[in-house]
Amino acid sequence: MRQATSSNPGAVFRLVGNTELPEYPVSSSVRLDSHGFIAWEFRRYLNSDMRWNATHEVKGMWFDLAQMSHEQTPVGTLPDDHTRLARMLVPFVDLVTFKALVERPYGVLHGWHPCVCDDGTVRLMHNTVTRVVLEALTRKELNAARTDSASARKRLDRLAVALAGVAPSIAMEPAQVYWVDAHIRDAMDREGNKRRTEAQLHGAIQACLEKVAAGFFRKSQRE
Repeated sequence: MRQATSSNPGAVFRLVGNTELPEYPVSSSVRLDSHGFIAWEFRRYLNSDMRWNATHEVKGMWFDLAQMSHEQTPVGTLPDDHTRLARMLVPFVDLVTFKALVERPYGVLHGWHPCVCDDGTVRLMHNTVTRVVLEALTRKELNAARTDSASARKRLDRLAVALAGVAPSIAMEPAQVYWVDAHIRDAMDREGNKRRTEAQLHGAIQACLEKVAAGFFRKSQRE
């Protein structure tokens, strides 16, 4: 295994048979099913040799396959099989015609090249499509993080309200509210329940008060 070359930055290569192929950077287990759109580097495409030199027929098929790659496994790849690729196109293209279009200087698979996936299969990848996939996955992770953060904030707000009625001294201290929340979530994980119980709430309050008495928390600025 070796690292990237200047012509393929960021890639890691693996020997498959007698051929050294780049490793595809996205796991077969990763999906983008919730993504109804993808970013498209239109300026790169408008200035590409593919756009200027390929026929309209070829460009249409090329673009169709690029879109379908986002529904494949791993996401962003295509099968390294002309028969399957020809059948993926709509309308259907016969194999002889498809192969002829592939063989053109700017053919249907222009820019696509073999890679090895995490499950050991050899498929086709395109550097631009791969970059788009990685950016989409980054956005997906960021959105999930924002959603998790918003959910946590709402959960903590609800907990502070609940604490205000039974342990107002804790409710007024954000650090203690966070500690109680963590204590409750640990108890929920151990006991396998998805919603906190009264026993878990009161157990966390009692444990927190013991920590306060032991000087675990810094004294409040309010004191």
